[in-house]
Amino acid sequence: MKQNTRNFSDAAGRYALSLFEISKEKNILEEIELNIKFVDQALNKSEDFKKFVTNPTISKNDRLNVIEEIGKKNNFNIFFINFLKILIEKHRFFFLGKIISYFNDILCDFRGELKAIVSMPSKMSEIQIKEIESMLNKILKKQINLNFKHDPSLISGAKLQIGSLMIDDTVKSKFNKILNNL
Repeated sequence: MKQNTRNFSDAAGRYALSLFEISKEKNILEEIELNIKFVDQALNKSEDFKKFVTNPTISKNDRLNVIEEIGKKNNFNIFFINFLKILIEKHRFFFLGKIISYFNDILCDFRGELKAIVSMPSKMSEIQIKEIESMLNKILKKQINLNFKHDPSLISGAKLQIGSLMIDDTVKSKFNKILNNL
């Protein structure tokens, strides 16, 4: 097992690291990962849930009740439900998106994976995403954790980010280069 050596200077990073370390210690990491994926999808696909997380006018009791219900209906691990409740109690619930991102980064480090993001102007099927992931695994000879982002502003082409490496072969970036050279 790889020891985590990340140092976080912000609260969201420290919460993510704490969640990871305790989940690993209690041997519930896979279960917490599934809970995290569910909440991440809700944040990315539901504008109502995103507002629920970020809107400061929602009362603490309302948030606690909603989280309790979501947790029960989706069979969340009780530890994860309690973690979310702590965020609410400490008025840190708005950090949830960053905590999820940091948690996923820590998980990738722990597993020795590389995190990659591919952005394209058209939507892709799960099969197409898995094919790209497989191709990158073979080329880089490392396990890739690929996230797909649909970005209609790119017009055409693709943008790939692996760690700090960015490959931008989009019409939008080429057009911007032409404009900058005028």
